[in-house]
Amino acid sequence: MKSLGEAWRAGLARRAQRAASIRDAALRQPGAEHHALTARDLIRMAQSALAASEPRS
Repeated sequence: MKSLGEAWRAGLARRAQRAASIRDAALRQPGAEHHALTARDLIRMAQSALAASEPRS
């Protein structure tokens, strides 16, 4: 059980870091309009990044 909790927290930390990286990259794009990202935007971007990084069977 302990290792399951640790794995879940590690996955959550990776997803949060990935979302932050995507947000930062979006804000650095030249000519991009500056707007505050909502929690829903961040979740959607994190899910998209996660889906793109998963191996396809």
